[in-house]
Amino acid sequence: MSEESAKYNPEFTSEVKGVVVGEGNIIYNYFYYREEVKPADPMVDADSENLPCPYRGLLHFGPQDAEFFFGRKVFIDELYGATKTRNFIPVLGASGSGKSSVVLAGLVPRLQQEGHWQFTHFRPEKDPFHNLAQALVPLYTPGLDQTDQIAQGKKLTVYLKNGEILLADVLGKIQQNNPNQRVLLIADQFEEIYTLVDEEIRRRFLDCLLDGLETQNSLAVPSTVLVTTMRADFLGNALAYPRFADVLRSVDIKIRSMNQEELTEVIVAPAIKLEVRFEAGLVERILRDVADQPGNLPLLEFALTELWKQRTGKQLTHKAYEAIGWVEGALAKYANEKYDNLSAEEQEQVRRIFVQLVRPGEGAEDTRRIARKGELGRKAGIW
Repeated sequence: MSEESAKYNPEFTSEVKGVVVGEGNIIYNYFYYREEVKPADPMVDADSENLPCPYRGLLHFGPQDAEFFFGRKVFIDELYGATKTRNFIPVLGASGSGKSSVVLAGLVPRLQQEGHWQFTHFRPEKDPFHNLAQALVPLYTPGLDQTDQIAQGKKLTVYLKNGEILLADVLGKIQQNNPNQRVLLIADQFEEIYTLVDEEIRRRFLDCLLDGLETQNSLAVPSTVLVTTMRADFLGNALAYPRFADVLRSVDIKIRSMNQEELTEVIVAPAIKLEVRFEAGLVERILRDVADQPGNLPLLEFALTELWKQRTGKQLTHKAYEAIGWVEGALAKYANEKYDNLSAEEQEQVRRIFVQLVRPGEGAEDTRRIARKGELGRKAGIW
């Protein structure tokens, strides 16, 4: 066993001491002293069945999951440093590389510790102006109830879209409302402006954002920082608009695939926080199955989530890992089981639904498409 693997292997753990990797309650790391071999204890204690799952399956990590988010310290530090001097931080990475998680579960909690930040978040979807407006309204006109927020969001959408109110003015008003606060504005899944938005609206929306950024450039410390997450294979689309390309040049942060040490931390550290152990050799086995393929992070998280469900007391075992179908087969096994339990009519409906949830790529990988339940056709037993 390598020294790197041994320090994360509970079989070689006799004492745990904390060392600082992140800040406060955001990220923790541990060093494991290799002093003695302890046999695994498969006994089920009274609380082991009620332990929360520290893995996120196919979902991204959010601020509420920060204590279980590991493996991205390098990029969290880089993002955090960028907020000190920059008002625009584009985050690029392959599909499934964990861009949203780095921002939401890494950067946001790190900034929350400083105590002078406010946060708002949106996805462009089909109507980026509307979603941006709805994200800004709670800070722009605070104190409204939810109904009034919706109404105000609709008004602000029209004003921003028509240029009657500039984004810079909205951000300026937010700064007046919160003179001692900075704002982190997160635009997640930013590639949706290329997959879901027509060219005219896209250009107007980019101009709206860029005009706001240019105003912020006049400040020594920008009061608002825009962070966008986008799949790297859409960078060519972004560079096709010269004005946006000029802003993107040399300022993006690229999220690479995780190395062996980071993947080991992702696998082991969340379980260790809950005093759950891996059977000897299981971590190395999982690492071999993950390999170096980009986009394998969601498959790993899903497999770990299924493995967690099959744990024996506070131990994760080879037997359970084989039962879920390993990293590569866990999702397919789960999906097939759910699909096989549907009636023939429901199976046909599911096939139609999945077709509607995919937007074929044009010179890029296919992307997910958002659809409302109403347009898919609702049937009992599917939802």
